[in-house]
Amino acid sequence: MPTDLKGSRYVELTWAPDFDRGRPGQRYEAFVPGEIAGADPVLETATAALCERAGNAVRELNADISGLLSLEGMGRQLLRSEALASSQIEGLSVSHRKLAEAELSGRRGHHEAREIMGTIRALERAMEVGADSRALTVADIVETHREIAVVAPLDRIAGEIRREASWIGGSAPPSAEYVGPPHECVVPLLEDLCRFMHRDDIPPLQQAAIAHAQFELIHPFGDGNGRVGRCLIHVLFRRRGVAPKYVPPISLVLGASRDAYIAGLQDYRVGEVDRWVKQFARAVEVAAERARGFSSQVESLQDEWRRLIEPVRSDAAVLPLIDVLPKYPVITAAVAEVEIGRSRPATINALARLEQAGALTRRRNQKMGDSWEAKGLFGLLKRFEEAARLPAGTGTEEAPWGPQAARWPK
Repeated sequence: MPTDLKGSRYVELTWAPDFDRGRPGQRYEAFVPGEIAGADPVLETATAALCERAGNAVRELNADISGLLSLEGMGRQLLRSEALASSQIEGLSVSHRKLAEAELSGRRGHHEAREIMGTIRALERAMEVGADSRALTVADIVETHREIAVVAPLDRIAGEIRREASWIGGSAPPSAEYVGPPHECVVPLLEDLCRFMHRDDIPPLQQAAIAHAQFELIHPFGDGNGRVGRCLIHVLFRRRGVAPKYVPPISLVLGASRDAYIAGLQDYRVGEVDRWVKQFARAVEVAAERARGFSSQVESLQDEWRRLIEPVRSDAAVLPLIDVLPKYPVITAAVAEVEIGRSRPATINALARLEQAGALTRRRNQKMGDSWEAKGLFGLLKRFEEAARLPAGTGTEEAPWGPQAARWPK
């Protein structure tokens, strides 16, 4: 069902000549999306029902975690998975182990892991902004980009709205698959987007899908737009009460078929809003379903650890240590001591007990200090992310959103 978001248009521009390289000036078209602050796109009945069902799945995920699994630990793992998947869509690939090690060592360690840690901080900030009743501002979007742009070369444009052309594919706008709006249109379009995101008369799943796609078409930064745009989903889910604690890793599902994801954004651009919202809502539903399954598996693993260390006193330090391991699948004695509030000797004894039981593996490092790794958690994380990349059901049927060609044709 085509839904015209009024005002979308192409403008013809000239790519400046480069006489030193023998390149003449070339004409190209840039796309200017229509303003959406007052838009009222109509969805098919089935799509609206899917949005409601997907929203309920996220609400249930936030409300239905038992006391066995630390809410903070669960939220942290989902946030890590979302940040990793969002970054993988942009070509950054880091293991959960590398990311956990980088978190422990601060700014030291793997370059790409530090960049993904920036994405985690941006997602955390998005949730904080969503919890605030005030309207989102362009400054908030700029700060989100600044959180992501922490390592070279992206740090050189941290928080800077572009002042030049922005395109996808090709070496220059004349050969690109998609060219975003001229830079002078960017701030007014972002202000319009912020007004749209402050509305509360649109179903939240539909609102998040449209806001994300609109941001990607605006493409306001020289790089990092995809990750910032996916942070906006977190802002809206928190603000509209869909995800008061944590958002399932939607990027895992969207990124399972990057071509289909890009094709969905193309659907939005040509006015097929219903088709894009349907794709987005299905990704949200699958992500929520898989996250609930992951939570149950982690609880079962913690139960197994408790069984392995029996008998144990109810006040033993090893019990709260088991509770915090989902938050820190790689942990040091110093971090564990702070997290469980016990003395260093008691903490070391608790770590040793779990090591003897086979729940933890000690990794010795004379320079950085010893750490302990919960390999079982990494195994569950791997299986969770593999499952989240498959459609619901048997895991073998074709996903309803792909695959399709990743093109941005005019």
